[in-house]
Amino acid sequence: MYACIHAPDAGALARSFSPWVEIIDAETAVFALSPRQLTELHKLPPNAAVSSTIDAAIIAARNFAGLTYISPGDETRVLGGLPIDCLPPDPEIFQTLDLWGIRTLADLAWLPEDGLTARLGPRGLWLQSLARGALERPLKAEISESIYEESAELDHPLKVREPLVFLIGRFLFDLAKRLKSQSLAAQALELKLNRQERTLRLPFPTRDVKFLIKLVEHSLETHPPDEPVEKVALRIVPTEPRRVQHDLFTLAAPEPEKLELTLGKIRGLVGVENVVYPKVLNTNRPGSCPVESPYLALRYFRPPLEARVEGKAIRTKLFRGRILNIAGPWRSSGDWWRPDGWNRDEFDLYLSDGALYRLVWDRVAGQWFAEGMYD
Repeated sequence: MYACIHAPDAGALARSFSPWVEIIDAETAVFALSPRQLTELHKLPPNAAVSSTIDAAIIAARNFAGLTYISPGDETRVLGGLPIDCLPPDPEIFQTLDLWGIRTLADLAWLPEDGLTARLGPRGLWLQSLARGALERPLKAEISESIYEESAELDHPLKVREPLVFLIGRFLFDLAKRLKSQSLAAQALELKLNRQERTLRLPFPTRDVKFLIKLVEHSLETHPPDEPVEKVALRIVPTEPRRVQHDLFTLAAPEPEKLELTLGKIRGLVGVENVVYPKVLNTNRPGSCPVESPYLALRYFRPPLEARVEGKAIRTKLFRGRILNIAGPWRSSGDWWRPDGWNRDEFDLYLSDGALYRLVWDRVAGQWFAEGMYD
């Protein structure tokens, strides 16, 4: 059974009976009644209605004074005397019904369904279901935003990392259970140690506690707290979980959790600023995959491409263009002990296609080669 309250403070009144409330408008709210509350209907405020369907309770609460109770199966009889205007407005259909002489909900309820659908379509059949009080639908309850946060104030400051990770791990276990109960996952972790705040952005939504603990541990190892920790606060930013469908004929790729943990160890060794990610571009140009880094990375061609240089133009089997700028040469050799000495002249070329290439003159073979392209 459902109860509807029609009053200026309907939302607040409905939440005093149930946490699951659907707000229809500023003065109308609906909630589900428990078996115990069905025996205490006298506690409902005036201008309320109880029915087995949500919309029947709404119509009754808006149009009848006092408390209205509609027994299951009695919706058409109770609502039948109300005018058509009690339904959601639809000027075109209301005008047609008026031409037919349909004035009340009972008049509309007794019309043949097939003829009504043929003349007024699905909208007319929907209005007839409302008039009969027979429209079945679930309650669209408004759920208040949950805050996934845990904190603790310690009696004795923590000076070592292990007990701090243990405490944060306990927070993560509790918060992960709450996320799972609402079919959510973690998008980021916001960790506050005393007055120091840090945010751990996750590469993908997850609620894998062991993985999250490892990320926190790597973060504390890379950037340890500046002072003994007396206050700890952890907040999880929720999001929709990741949904992955694997191909039956494709080999399973490495788990992203393991990749992220490996990258965390690398960041701790070489520094966060020296670990970058490739960026996918909306292009089919070969080798177009730059990284967001102040440093240029060279993508080698395997094997090197034979090149033909004619004046200020270069041609290979993969690209061609006009040379706009050139830097070099840099003479080098992989085998400095050989009697022929330096056998490579390297140039950096900026071409008219907007890309930067490495060009090599092989002094031994007497041939130009395009060795790679800069990202």
